[in-house]
Amino acid sequence: MSTRATFIMLLLAVLAAACAWMLGEPGEVRERELVRSSLVEGMEISPGEFEAIRVEYGTGDSVVFQREGETWWQVSPFRHRAQTVAMLALVESALQSEIVEELPETDAESLRRLDLMPPRGTITFVHGGGELVVELGRTGIGGRSYMRRNQSGPVLVTNGNLHEYVLEQDPVLWRDRMLFPGIDIEVDRIERVIGDSRIVIEREGSRWSMSDPIRTRLNQDEVGRHIIELARAGWSDVILEEPGDVTVFGLAPPVASIRVTHRGEEHVLHVGERLGGETEARSAMFDGVPVVLRLDSGTVSSILSDPSGLIDHTGTGVQPADVKRIVIESGDATLVIERTLDTWTAPGHDGQVVPSEPVERLLESLAELRATEIELRETYPADLERARVTLHGFGGQPLDTVRLLRETEDSGRWGMENGDGVIRIHPEFLVLPLEPGDYDLPEDTP
Repeated sequence: MSTRATFIMLLLAVLAAACAWMLGEPGEVRERELVRSSLVEGMEISPGEFEAIRVEYGTGDSVVFQREGETWWQVSPFRHRAQTVAMLALVESALQSEIVEELPETDAESLRRLDLMPPRGTITFVHGGGELVVELGRTGIGGRSYMRRNQSGPVLVTNGNLHEYVLEQDPVLWRDRMLFPGIDIEVDRIERVIGDSRIVIEREGSRWSMSDPIRTRLNQDEVGRHIIELARAGWSDVILEEPGDVTVFGLAPPVASIRVTHRGEEHVLHVGERLGGETEARSAMFDGVPVVLRLDSGTVSSILSDPSGLIDHTGTGVQPADVKRIVIESGDATLVIERTLDTWTAPGHDGQVVPSEPVERLLESLAELRATEIELRETYPADLERARVTLHGFGGQPLDTVRLLRETEDSGRWGMENGDGVIRIHPEFLVLPLEPGDYDLPEDTP
């Protein structure tokens, strides 16, 4: 036999011996296969039974999460709403962890070698039937990891991803990033303070109105969109946890504060100064939560949008279909137009039928045409008033009075105000039918 053939035979023999040593005897292989089981085998617990999760790190830091109803909260080191999906992922990672081998070596030296004395981290799952304590050790090749269950017994070799979730993820990622979590269109009250300016909008039934600094109608669709923006808004990053002094972030006092009341629960967010440079991002903090957050420019602009956009831009909130009678006062003259079945008549002109087109145009201008600008006035500019239009309902009661203003007697932009201090400004080319001649009525008839 040649030297080369002899060498090959020896090499094959060495490889066969190595494989036999690694795999063990056939009986041993069968025994290890029987070891495969679940980390929670025999405990008969489901994801819905977990009540709390406590994570302790080898550094001495710890974080505790607790389920309250259907919502998870971080309760230590401070209270902060948690992402339910993140908590369920932790629970599922424990339930799906598979034990592929048990190591009988539990002496101190072996435990130290496997990073289990002390452990790299410990996670405790609290459930209705007690606790499941898992000590996490070293992570090996191929995703296999070492752990011990309930701080006793053999070392378990698993192929789950519990180590990855607990030891490689920042628990900050488990917190809910929403600024106003859980809110919906049924928000009861939104209060916003920017400097010395305070704005309050409140819901009464299904209708929204502004109560401060003025009491006025709001555009229901715009308010709905604003609430959706608040519900979607989230912080982008954590700048500093448990800060000693927040003055440097412009948070003492804050530049702006938003207080949202929803089903009796208040969410308060304080917004600070710009973070510097060319960015419009700002610092922020939740009331009672010692964490300085970063809000990107898009989030800031959405939650602190111009409140004038929420104000109803129409001259009146009365619907044209609800109007029975229209009283137009212009100077010393009064013109009355009344709905009779499907026609409009002028009672002061012997019940003469008037064309419906100018009536519908007037109602549309008052109730449906949106102003191009909004102006808030503490004092009503009576010198600019040119006419008043009072709308009456089918019960005879007055529904609203719209005061019409104009920059000059016969020209300029129109303004509409109905007692709330808000002047809704319309362009000069707006034509309002206010005179008897606009309704084919004689000008000299009282």
